[in-house]
Amino acid sequence: MSDAARFARTLGALGVLTLVLNGCATETRNVDNDVGDPGYSGIVSAREYGYVRPATDVVVMERRTAGRQDPRGDLWNRVRAGMKLDLHADSRIDSTVDRFRRDPHYLARMSQQATPYLHVIVTEIERRGLPMELAFLPHVESRFNPTATSPKAAAGIWQFMPYTGLEMGLRQDAWYDGRRDPLASTGAALDYLEQLNRRFDGDWTLAMAAYNCGPGRIASAQEANRRSGKPTDYWSLNLPNETKQYVPQILATARLVAEPRRYGLNLPPVPDRPQVEIVRTLQPVDLQRVASATGVQLYELQRLNPALKLGRTAPDGPGHVLVPAGTGQRIGKSMGKVQIMPAMASLAPSRSAAARARTARIERHKTHVVKGGETVATIARANGIEPRALAELNGISVREPLLPGQTLKVQATADTALITHLVTTGDSIKTLAKRYGVSVKDLRRWNRLADNQLSPGDLILIYPPGRTPTS
Repeated sequence: MSDAARFARTLGALGVLTLVLNGCATETRNVDNDVGDPGYSGIVSAREYGYVRPATDVVVMERRTAGRQDPRGDLWNRVRAGMKLDLHADSRIDSTVDRFRRDPHYLARMSQQATPYLHVIVTEIERRGLPMELAFLPHVESRFNPTATSPKAAAGIWQFMPYTGLEMGLRQDAWYDGRRDPLASTGAALDYLEQLNRRFDGDWTLAMAAYNCGPGRIASAQEANRRSGKPTDYWSLNLPNETKQYVPQILATARLVAEPRRYGLNLPPVPDRPQVEIVRTLQPVDLQRVASATGVQLYELQRLNPALKLGRTAPDGPGHVLVPAGTGQRIGKSMGKVQIMPAMASLAPSRSAAARARTARIERHKTHVVKGGETVATIARANGIEPRALAELNGISVREPLLPGQTLKVQATADTALITHLVTTGDSIKTLAKRYGVSVKDLRRWNRLADNQLSPGDLILIYPPGRTPTS
């Protein structure tokens, strides 16, 4: 036998051995919901995926996942292959790596927490051609916990703030909170990160930092450095302490995943296949009914569908729920016409024109110089945006006093005019009138309200000065 033939046979044997070893990967399914450990921080938002008309009976859609999927393989291999960022850029990463590696279970715990949603996240990141380091944001944000809520009211695995979620097309009403939907929020979070990356000229460290503390805070820190003749990269900026730790935590985790053995850690495999699938119906869906039809425990369905606030979809439209992969086909005739689809963020249809317009406006800004007596609320109303949106954009509090001459970033809204306020628990006509500097009488007239009663999920219109309707 020639040397070349021996070499080819050796390579073939090694390939078979690799497949056998990969096939031994065990599946870890339980999720540790503890998000109270050090490093937790909350900030971000997402997009609702829509409805696809089902066929006559149960239809299982083709699983059009990434071509690199290997059901016998370890999903962490795809994560490593997609890493693109410099993991050795700053001593802060080194010190964070040293801190994390002192916990021998750090990676094992993360692997367990990530299992239900990692396949969706990795597949969508690959589809968009983004750095795979972004897959670690929901670990730093929430420990991959869709029920997580921060003290600042950020929610879901990507920790969207309410307003940011709305801007990115995530529906939030009495029935549904898209921020807690792992599929919808993944699509919206990556949309938002791509916007931030464009805004900061392709610098992913700045984009990730802006995801944490807001793009206005990053831009202000850069401007301060420019005036002082200092560099404007992430590592040189004067940022909140949480944001200073945020990017190093992401990159340190990526480094540990890239080479776990080097750091003496164990990284259990995550199966390279979807862990959940979507059940869609023409009718509203109740989790109790799905549990009966599939044999899946109700608590498991509740864990997978925290976006459904009342355990069921809205009564006036088609419904969809997430179920463990492989269980959707059990539904059969017990739920009528249904469609079973793979759980992929990329299956979300395009958002409405209004949602796309709101999203586009995030990237265009103008500057406002504060005058004496102005507040966040009065400036926001004059520019047709919500006070909390202006505050988030500039990294300040809604109630923070403003100084004459202070510069604020304001969204440039060519079609503005109108503020649409989503009513949440605790809102009232009186509090909204005070917040926006208008009268109760005007609010009732603009919105044709018969009384002062508001319900969560209502949309209230507020007009800026000079643009109010006459009737």
